[in-house]
Amino acid sequence: MWGPFLVMGCVMLVLGGGLLYVQGGYNEVEWDYTDCTCEGTDKNATDYLQTSKASGPCKCTKVVNITEDNNQAKWDRDILLYYGLDNFHQNHRQYADSRDDKQLNGDRLKSDGFPDLPFSDCEDPHNKDNSSGETLPIVPCGSIANSLFSDNVKLFFKKTHSNKFNWKEVSLLRTGIAMPFDKKRFNNPAKLQEMLENNLSKPAKLQEMLENKIAKPRNWTKQLWELDPDNPSNNGLENEDLIVWMRVSALANFRKLWRIVDHDDTKHTELKDGLNTGYLYKLEIEYNYDVSGFNGRKKVIIARDNEFGAKNTAMGWIAISAAIFFFSFGFLFSALTRLDQ
Repeated sequence: MWGPFLVMGCVMLVLGGGLLYVQGGYNEVEWDYTDCTCEGTDKNATDYLQTSKASGPCKCTKVVNITEDNNQAKWDRDILLYYGLDNFHQNHRQYADSRDDKQLNGDRLKSDGFPDLPFSDCEDPHNKDNSSGETLPIVPCGSIANSLFSDNVKLFFKKTHSNKFNWKEVSLLRTGIAMPFDKKRFNNPAKLQEMLENNLSKPAKLQEMLENKIAKPRNWTKQLWELDPDNPSNNGLENEDLIVWMRVSALANFRKLWRIVDHDDTKHTELKDGLNTGYLYKLEIEYNYDVSGFNGRKKVIIARDNEFGAKNTAMGWIAISAAIFFFSFGFLFSALTRLDQ
């Protein structure tokens, strides 16, 4: 009876050790920028949001060392950028339920094909305070969408430490960051999508169709059609930043995929095979997202793509904990068997 427990314990121990070795050894650089100082000021970014936001966006920069505590040979493509949030409980039941999946799928429509008022359980389903005086549906509605992460990131590189060379911006992809399964669940209304596909050359088309038809979530500084006006296929409810955010995290401390380095961009062929460890790299953050209300922390992480996702030792420790469980019961049943004999 005790044999299977010991066998499973051995299996889980080997699996846990392997996961710790593989997933714990990835290259990554992390910068906690919660308390960074805004450029051109002496103000902490959090204080700036509270007192000086009207003066313009706060920008924080940092030169990062990608070779420190990392394997220099493992910065080959593809390079990913994540944002991380600490002490943000996306798994709270009322928060996680505050959404209208029918609306997100583009099916919550009136007879004319435009968005209808969303599901009543969706927090803040409509907005009565608008210029037309009509009751407009908030799209997307609910607490998850309302708290959409809104910081922006840029990455720069410079070939040497010399001041002769200027910082050169790295092209970052805003698409390819959402899971294919999730993308199928987010669609602009069919009528609007058809009109967009017939006129892809006109970025303002989505605005023309939705303006004065919907209201934005109260905490958003952008309209739905401004999430990615340069790419009609990544705008509106199909925006991948929105899709990534709407997949709630099970843990209070989490990271989500933010951007992917475009290694094929001819503007920086030096990075076509990955990050050159002989170069300098600089991160620039446009600081918009306030985490002071829940005592949170914000991070940006540069990491290399891999088969097991982001650097994470939790899975390895879970497997080792399971091994300890199986070993404990295995030895217990073994001892009981000896006593019976």
